[in-house]
Amino acid sequence: SSCDDTDATEQDGHTDADGMEIVEMVGEEEGLLYSECQGEMLNNFAAGIPSGNEWDLTVHFLNDECEELEHDDDDHEGHDHGDDHGDDHGDDEPYLEITGYDSSIISITVGGHDDHGDEEHCDELSQTECEASDHCEWHADDMACEESDHDEEHGYTFELESLSAGTTTFTVTLMHQGHSDYTSQEITITVE
Repeated sequence: SSCDDTDATEQDGHTDADGMEIVEMVGEEEGLLYSECQGEMLNNFAAGIPSGNEWDLTVHFLNDECEELEHDDDDHEGHDHGDDHGDDHGDDEPYLEITGYDSSIISITVGGHDDHGDEEHCDELSQTECEASDHCEWHADDMACEESDHDEEHGYTFELESLSAGTTTFTVTLMHQGHSDYTSQEITITVE
């Protein structure tokens, strides 16, 4: 379901999505794991994934032609999805909520690369540590290590970890200004 505010415009920042997909980067290619749009659904999570693995995944929202919505760089500039620990989101910044899953079967961390608990923040890393990091990048012109912004350019990220065998479901919601701009169907996932 999508935001039912039919007067929404680009200025108020609402996402007028008619579907979504979840992808994993495999080298330079995206591997499609889940898609729903215009009544069509593809769910590769239900076929079974191995336990004890972690995936950095990206959610893309789709238009009424089931094509990826373009992000307005001004809407997301300066917003690091991974820096939001908890519910401390600005009113104008859309963000993901993923709910409804059995936490003994899977673990989901919204923001994926950027929210690793005890791991050091990028600005605390040396150049060598920064270049070795999956979620930081070295900026030679500033001689500083900063959070990588490649995820923001392509969608919203989350990390999924398979913990133990079983089947559960989860729901992806794009929240904005206190309500849902888009809520997915229940997504079934089986861990082998």
